[in-house]
Amino acid sequence: MWRRRIPIAAVIAVVFALSTAYVAWALKDLPNPNSGLAAGDIIFLDRNGQVIEDYSPAGHYHVNLTLDQMGKYPPAAVIAAEDRNFYHHGAVDVPSTARAVWVDLTSRGLNQGGSTITQQLVKIQLLTPEKSVPRKVHELVLAIGLEQRFSKDQILTMYLNRVYFGHGAYGIGAAARTYFNKDAKDLSAAQAAFLAGLIQAPSAYDPVLHYGAAKSRQEYVLRGMVTTGALSQSEAENAAAEDVQKSLHIQVSARQSKAPHFVDYVLTQLESLFGSAAVQQGGLVVHTTLDLNLQSLAQQAVVQGVRDLHWANVNNGALLAADPRSGEVLAWVGSADYSNDSIGGQFDVVTAERQPGSSFKPYVYEAALRDHKITLATVLKDELTDFSGYKPHDFDNVSMGMIPARRALLFSRNIPAVEVGQMEGMDNVIDLAHQMGIKSKLDPGLATAIGGSDVTMLEHVQGYQVFANQGERVNLSWFNSVDDGQGNVVYQRPGSDTSDVLTPAQSYLITDVLKHYQNQWGFGWNRQMASKTGTSDNGHGQIPDSWVMAYNPDIVIGTWVGNTAPNGGGGHILAFGESVGSSLLRYFVNGLPNKMRDWYSQPNGLVHACGGSELFLVGTENMCASPTPSPSPSGSPSSRPSIAPLPSPSPIPSPSPLPSPQPTPA
Repeated sequence: MWRRRIPIAAVIAVVFALSTAYVAWALKDLPNPNSGLAAGDIIFLDRNGQVIEDYSPAGHYHVNLTLDQMGKYPPAAVIAAEDRNFYHHGAVDVPSTARAVWVDLTSRGLNQGGSTITQQLVKIQLLTPEKSVPRKVHELVLAIGLEQRFSKDQILTMYLNRVYFGHGAYGIGAAARTYFNKDAKDLSAAQAAFLAGLIQAPSAYDPVLHYGAAKSRQEYVLRGMVTTGALSQSEAENAAAEDVQKSLHIQVSARQSKAPHFVDYVLTQLESLFGSAAVQQGGLVVHTTLDLNLQSLAQQAVVQGVRDLHWANVNNGALLAADPRSGEVLAWVGSADYSNDSIGGQFDVVTAERQPGSSFKPYVYEAALRDHKITLATVLKDELTDFSGYKPHDFDNVSMGMIPARRALLFSRNIPAVEVGQMEGMDNVIDLAHQMGIKSKLDPGLATAIGGSDVTMLEHVQGYQVFANQGERVNLSWFNSVDDGQGNVVYQRPGSDTSDVLTPAQSYLITDVLKHYQNQWGFGWNRQMASKTGTSDNGHGQIPDSWVMAYNPDIVIGTWVGNTAPNGGGGHILAFGESVGSSLLRYFVNGLPNKMRDWYSQPNGLVHACGGSELFLVGTENMCASPTPSPSPSGSPSSRPSIAPLPSPSPIPSPSPLPSPQPTPA
């Protein structure tokens, strides 16, 4: 080594020079605490490259404050939420970082942050959302340089003026005005802790949509303020008891968006994928699956449909549409008016749990058909029946007597649906619904057979996507790729996640029934669709929700109307599901592109049997119309009082002959 001392010294000199140059280059972009700190845009593009929203901080609210102007509680709350030892460590919290590295190594990924406020400021101000070892090194160099150049107070000031709190508010000054209509210095401890809790994931903790999660996060922050000495235990308890929700006065931001609820949802997915720092920083281009032409049509249909149903006390509506073959979301309208506070317009009905009423029945019939418990010719009893203490009824209190399963589903009769649920076993029905895409917890009681358990429109459309795609589930998706500010792809959606839940023959049986629905109930649509309505009942004969689900091979659609108020409240309506089909959904279906008129061919695995035109799965052709099968034992029905949904039809259907099972598409 001594003989090679000159080359070795030269190599060391070069490494030192390059390291010095790298550090000098890295530190050139350090922020200036005396200037406004701006985030980069997040641009959302539709499937054709049209701009849905330029999520720009320039169009959002920002107030630059000094640390003194922020008051006593906000800085203390943010420290408790994000970095409790901020004033007692350097740029890096070594124990936290070591713990995060260990988790990353053991999980074989870059999952944990262990970031200090200084590191977070670097992330949201200077770096891309890339997750890699070189990027982490770059972050550490910048954080050390930041702490060498600026004081802790200056760094905290920059962070508090730059961090995003949701609803278009950048910085604590803007957040105090946006959420509570007051200056930051006037925030109570409870309000400051509530805002500090939002920083970790502004979309996931959005109090409009997820108040419970935001409240839990606030309580975590208050406990931290006790740990750091900012509050006493009694002060924290008083703050936790303060009714923050009552004092919320959220101002609608100045954002200009053609699909605000969709963008809000995608932001939550970006936070999950990249971490909140990536959303905080911006500088991303998101290539979504949305079709702005269909989005505009959906928005107009919802607005006009709600206007048409004003007589029924309807003041809000929602619509979600997707391509059943690819699972790509095409249109997403979460409310009739995003900026209307009187209806809680920012609350996204697409992701809210609601009772689906009779629109749940196809899952029940499909489970029993698949398992050969019934056929479409099986005779069911539409008469008042006591199912071990549970007595479902229809809105008209009229009995249609003994009717085949096809007619029972087409006329949306409640008692036969419960009978089928009991024959199949509700556990089996629930298993199939979950396989098809329903993620919400479903009550095993018989009332679930007629829509007594809550679901979201997002998962309900996923379930009907399986019918629309002839039994193959393709998970819904909302964006295909994400680019950074330099045009580099930082995320590419993997291939479609698919699974065969039903055979084409099994799913076709339901489609063959539901294709007659639009004509039976006079929707006035200009093309063939399969459809099913749903109307819920609060247990007192009042209607909170009315739905229509519809599909053909080109599109699957979910629609809803109701009466809503701020903070998730609302009233009741008079409109049954078919009123939605002939108003709101008629506008959307009849405005769809002419190319969306495809229809299904009868697949293999079906036969006509029993001397008639009815379709049977192969293996069930000998199960001809017969007296009602004896119901098999089932779990005790749910005792919830609000789970006796009204059926969809409002006129009393006459038992006239069914239309031909294979009509010419309209």
